[in-house]
Amino acid sequence: MRIRMIPREGNFFDYLGRQAENLTKAAAFFKQAVSDGKLAEGEIKKIRELEHEGDTLAHEITDLLNRTFITPIDREDIYSLANSLDDVLDLLNAMAGRIKLYKLQPGDEYFAQFIDLIDQAAAAVCSAMKYLPDDKKRTRVLDYCIEINRLENMGDSVREKAIGGLFEHEKAPMAVIKWKEIYETAEGALDKCEYVAKVIEGILVKHG
Repeated sequence: MRIRMIPREGNFFDYLGRQAENLTKAAAFFKQAVSDGKLAEGEIKKIRELEHEGDTLAHEITDLLNRTFITPIDREDIYSLANSLDDVLDLLNAMAGRIKLYKLQPGDEYFAQFIDLIDQAAAAVCSAMKYLPDDKKRTRVLDYCIEINRLENMGDSVREKAIGGLFEHEKAPMAVIKWKEIYETAEGALDKCEYVAKVIEGILVKHG
């Protein structure tokens, strides 16, 4: 009996699902911390731990790709999904760190709106990943992708209002610079969620 040295298919959907669930947990925790007005060391440490968990999962997926000969979907798509999900978590972690470093109050109304949109987008990403392996759920997956796109468009609108408000009402130049960076990082997280949705849509087209 010949022993198969290279696996033909790994549990990639399980790993990607765990990544998406970890992202959802981080976004929901971040939203709650902002809602409570508490983004202190304890909360930032928790977000950092979730980000490290996301890094670990991304590395495990890459390692599994390197050891797998035949994958359930294109290798490039698996790699893109793993890294993009990790990128969203990296940006959440970066925002939390910048809030602490810049000594900003997380109660800013536009920042709260951004975090709420990211939380919704992360939940939609997680749902899309959950149903992606099921051919019978293609329409549902596509609906989640459309919702992510809608949330990203809303983020563009929030960014314009937020930055416009900064230049109109904020008198301290350094505060303008700090909050502008935070807003743009938040928008970047939503952009990454939208990129995940586009990769998923591409997978649906390839396997339709």
